Amino acid sequence: MFSPYKLTSIDSNFLEISSNPDLSNRLTEFFENDQSDYLWKITTLRQTMAEELKNTCMIPLRHPVPLDPQLLKSTNQWNQVLNIEDTNILKQHKIFQELCQWTETSLSLTGAQHIELGRIFFSKHYKHSIIGLHTDQGSYFDYYDRFHFVINQSDGNNIFYIRDEPIALQTGKFYWVNNHVPHWLENKSTVDRINVIIDARLS
Repeated sequence: MFSPYKLTSIDSNFLEISSNPDLSNRLTEFFENDQSDYLWKITTLRQTMAEELKNTCMIPLRHPVPLDPQLLKSTNQWNQVLNIEDTNILKQHKIFQELCQWTETSLSLTGAQHIELGRIFFSKHYKHSIIGLHTDQGSYFDYYDRFHFVINQSDGNNIFYIRDEPIALQTGKFYWVNNHVPHWLENKSTVDRINVIIDARLS
């Protein structure tokens, strides 16, 4: 068991927290239904604002709420926003609510006494593409750590490179990843990879 405090100071690029293959399978089935396709088209800000994320799309469950969104023109500006709230998408789908509840329960396994959730969103990384090299920076990322729950991917063909270390996260497992250092991702498979990205502050 690892300490929830100062995760970025530990000598590792990732740590497995827990697993839930049943929930992963049910979410995969949810997204295989064509009626869910519209959810990926509700917001396009992330992939259009950041060149390194152009091969992705996302579904926000919890998102930043700036005082004046018209003034935010870049991801660096968005990464200063600490005010986070649930989206209507989360409120409308019970399986997404179950996901968030399970996430919080899993984070409690770290020994944290207090868990503050930040952004939560599904990220789809398109087949035969990369997510470009980047480091997540700003007041937001100084406050939160990042976790990934792997929903659907071709295991062995999706590589997460963190500080040049190739890491193969596995379907159905929940990880802390070090996004405070340079990292990039490669999907070499014929399947779009779907992850849930969860930001949380543990204390």
